[in-house]
Amino acid sequence: MAIFAVLMPSLQPAVVEAIKTHFPSDHLSINETQWLISTTGTATELTSKLGIYDPKEPHKASTGNAIIFATSGYFGRGPTTIWEWMKAKLETSPGG
Repeated sequence: MAIFAVLMPSLQPAVVEAIKTHFPSDHLSINETQWLISTTGTATELTSKLGIYDPKEPHKASTGNAIIFATSGYFGRGPTTIWEWMKAKLETSPGG
């Protein structure tokens, strides 16, 4: 599994709803505009799944604005719950 950061410039209710719907047990809210998602695939695939932008359907209405990127490592200072969630998700094998 990979961990993706979803960063919104402001609260995007439709994006938040898509995160909760598509990843009910694989998301973590850092705050109302910053989320982590654990999944397989690419940032482009995740962006499409959340309805932000689909390169196959570029004229389709968007759920909102966000920047999405995969993490290759992590370090910093934050609540223990974030570090524990990230560790657990990174240790989860795909499909397991």
